[in-house]
Amino acid sequence: MKKPAQAINRGNIMANKQFELNYKGQKINVKNDLICLTDFWKAVGRPKNKSAPQWLHRPQTTNFIMTLQSKIDESQVLIEKYDETGTFGHWQIALAYAKYLSTDLEMHMNEVYMRYQTGDVTLADQIADKAGPEAQEWLLKSIAKKVQRWLTIKPATKRIE
Repeated sequence: MKKPAQAINRGNIMANKQFELNYKGQKINVKNDLICLTDFWKAVGRPKNKSAPQWLHRPQTTNFIMTLQSKIDESQVLIEKYDETGTFGHWQIALAYAKYLSTDLEMHMNEVYMRYQTGDVTLADQIADKAGPEAQEWLLKSIAKKVQRWLTIKPATKRIE
């Protein structure tokens, strides 16, 4: 049975996107749309008993992965081990692991999420700074359309400079 397109898209949000991640100066590698769990572990100081293989065997983790698998495209790889570089996982798995590893990292992710949910436009500006020229052009056109709609609905009473 094929899953609805919305569920597939939500699960495969990173598909074919080129980007870089880092935390506290530690580069977090990305390969084939999977994020390196081992790099998160290194970034928070290599805590004992919290390595990616150990975390992956926890019952809560197994439940999380099974739930994720039921919600995404079946063809997506969720976990992959690269001998020389570590364990890589789907972005949902990588973020769940990062939260498990470090309270500071969890709070950092929560802050970004709340900035998004509350409409903090400075987050949009930071995202635009990371975007390539094509994405920035798309964003500019999208914002221009929104401003034009806003101006036709609510005429400006004061000039914005």
